Amino acid sequence: MYQWRNAGQGCFVLVHAGQYVLDAYAAAQHADGRKIDTREASLCSERQEGHRMVLCFAGDNGLILEEYLDVEDGVPTARCVLRDATGAPVTTSRLTPLVLRDSRREPEGKLELWKSLWTRMLTVPYDNTMWLRFEALPLRSGRVSYDLTLLTDGQSREGLLVGALDFSDWKNALLCSAYDARTLEAVSGWADGGSHDTMSHGSLCGEAVSSSTFCVMHGKDWRELLERYGDVIRARQGRLVWPEGNPFGYNSWAGLASRLNEESFRHTAEFLREELRPAGFENEGVSYVNLDAMWQPIGEAGLKRLRDDQHAQGQRAGIYDAPFAFFGRDVKAEIPGQRGHCFEEILLRDDQGRLLPRVDGAIPMDVTHPLWEAYTREKYERFIAWGYEYVKVDFMSHGGMEGVHADASVRTGRQAINRGYRFLAELLSPERVGRPFFISLSIAPMFPCGWGHARRFSCDAFGTAEDVEYVLNAQTYGWWQNRRLYAFNDPDHIVLLRSFCMERDSTEGEARARYTTAVIAGGVMMLSDDYDRPEAMARARMLATNREVNAVARARADFRPTDMAGVSACRAYTARIGDREYLALFALQEGETLRVDCRREGIAQGCWRDLWTGRIYCTDQGVLTWRSEGCDALLLIAE
Repeated sequence: MYQWRNAGQGCFVLVHAGQYVLDAYAAAQHADGRKIDTREASLCSERQEGHRMVLCFAGDNGLILEEYLDVEDGVPTARCVLRDATGAPVTTSRLTPLVLRDSRREPEGKLELWKSLWTRMLTVPYDNTMWLRFEALPLRSGRVSYDLTLLTDGQSREGLLVGALDFSDWKNALLCSAYDARTLEAVSGWADGGSHDTMSHGSLCGEAVSSSTFCVMHGKDWRELLERYGDVIRARQGRLVWPEGNPFGYNSWAGLASRLNEESFRHTAEFLREELRPAGFENEGVSYVNLDAMWQPIGEAGLKRLRDDQHAQGQRAGIYDAPFAFFGRDVKAEIPGQRGHCFEEILLRDDQGRLLPRVDGAIPMDVTHPLWEAYTREKYERFIAWGYEYVKVDFMSHGGMEGVHADASVRTGRQAINRGYRFLAELLSPERVGRPFFISLSIAPMFPCGWGHARRFSCDAFGTAEDVEYVLNAQTYGWWQNRRLYAFNDPDHIVLLRSFCMERDSTEGEARARYTTAVIAGGVMMLSDDYDRPEAMARARMLATNREVNAVARARADFRPTDMAGVSACRAYTARIGDREYLALFALQEGETLRVDCRREGIAQGCWRDLWTGRIYCTDQGVLTWRSEGCDALLLIAE
């Protein structure tokens, strides 16, 4: 059982089952430069509100900082509230409810995590644009993780998780102090290059300004901590529910890109309908055929013809948009449907009135501007009228960048992106549209969550061994988001032969591994190749029609990693579907040998059957061994 205690001298400690977990204090900064640190302030009062302890500290500069320490459903939480002693409004862009430190206050019973030089800190990227990735590295001065982090000793699976639970107002970060690598700061109000911001974090103002709530969890298995964290967030704020099966289908980007046209897309839809769907590449008899970027030259008449063809044959239609980002070159170009108004009017600016710089090729739009709302509403009304049922919305991080918004009540990037998300979700709600409409988020921050049915948890991934490794990095550290933060983790479109940007065809092993990454990720199964090539059709027939493998994808199981993997990816993942045990193994290099200790993983010791080849693999003294000839994958079921 967790318990917070006032340790005196402006500090507080967390104890779990009699073991000291952490020693912490709190701090805040007013916009006028005044600061308050609970270690240097006076304790005015200590009160108990049920199971919540509230410590009130007063600084000699007129600032008051209240620390709310709670244990909610067995999960310790902390937040702080800044006030002025005079009752005047306060303005702040930085609140730090927890500064965790390696204190000598209680040397007995201390967590080894605070002692060991082997301790690793999981750094979580703000989003996944430009191929950002998760990293688990030794504690080091200056490391930054967005919204949550996890400490683990690298030897056992023991872990300490600290993560934000509120994402309405603040961008949050966990900072390894620049002055003391054994001090970890939980901060509300952090914007930097890692969040693609050029302006400092916006401020909040009021008689009392609260930080986000942060939770702290300690346990014997860091994987259980991440899953529990996801469960807590889901219970607090929910997520969009998808009432139908997980999508199987096609996305045009990797396979066709700028060569997308009505004829090639119709040919693709026919191939999925006539060959792949009858052979098992479907869910509940349905497959989606989705347009990605570059669909505009097809024209409205062509889009309607394609839609009619798909609907007549029981297929569903998807389309693409980047509603928060401006990729055009001429900012003075007229906004379609908004006569007399140009894009320059709805682009986000800094506090000097300058347009924000392009990030990944695009200028952020101001999602609070009435013209943006009118323009976006008109676009999505067309998508609805055209009969689409799925939209991939891309470059969503642009909606959350710090800037000066048209609506002055929106003071932070997090407030802005929540507003933009809410606007889209309301436009596409099934109550309004009259049918389910799948929202797939791409290049989106992990938080705020719940505004899309799926979120792509990696950047673009194609069909080589390095793409397999990159998607598995997201699986290693982000598998727990599936069915918790979002209905689905999206592993990006699946290239089985060659994308427009690959220099060679993938090998059969690379393709099998890439398909398997999608199967274990969450069940968004979108192929993407150029089916004008007979080789691409043959590869899809070979790998996308394995009924046992596709059944695993439909189950949407959580495949857990067996281990952390530093900056790379774990090679082994386990899951239970019903009463059957599954094990997915990935080799990335020539002649790689993988070994899984089934006793350590708590899985069957005996024989396993590979769903791809039918080959049987048996354990030797509880260890399963596989030697691969190159990049490849096994998807094993315990016999």
